[in-house]
Amino acid sequence: MAETNPIGDKTYIRKQMAMKRNGLRAEQRKIASAAACTNAQMLFESRSVDSFMVYIAFRSELDLSELIEWGWRTGREVIVPKCIAADRSMILYYLRSWDELTPGAYGIMEPNPEAATKVEAGAAPGAIIVPGLAFDRNGGRLGYGGGYYDRFAEQMQGYAAGNGHRLWLGASFEEQLIDEVPLERHDLVMDGVITEQAVYLHRRSDRSGTDAF
Repeated sequence: MAETNPIGDKTYIRKQMAMKRNGLRAEQRKIASAAACTNAQMLFESRSVDSFMVYIAFRSELDLSELIEWGWRTGREVIVPKCIAADRSMILYYLRSWDELTPGAYGIMEPNPEAATKVEAGAAPGAIIVPGLAFDRNGGRLGYGGGYYDRFAEQMQGYAAGNGHRLWLGASFEEQLIDEVPLERHDLVMDGVITEQAVYLHRRSDRSGTDAF
């Protein structure tokens, strides 16, 4: 568990967790990423998730490549966002091949609009996997401070009617879990977090209870 400072300062926690994640050995990250992808596959199969949104790993983030390729093999729709730095929004694209990616905002690989197919307005993936620097087992997430996913969640609320509930899931190494992420009213709360050891699910309306998948 990472230690937080007494006042729960987000900047402090971000720095500490970034150093902790960057300190993981490359081989350790590779093995843990593969295990986390397997856990995600089991969850999606049990919940009959046929479309899911993922991020493309950057630097020391947990790598979801094996989950992406599993989605392709099993005929699921794999969706990846393209970040628009001007207004910190995201546009969704179906990803059907690694060749459809190109360097985008902040140097992160993103869908190439000239190669990938844009997701139609109003469509929403059954599960959304979100990156972050720290998570807790009750849905708390500490992102990078840009607010992209908070804005995207607000946008998705407009598509809720008729689409059912979508799973919002963090993806991280166990080392990124802390006792409690300090949350503000606008912060996105996860339905769970996927690590190499388990999928920790809980009810977003009640941060007091957690189950491990």
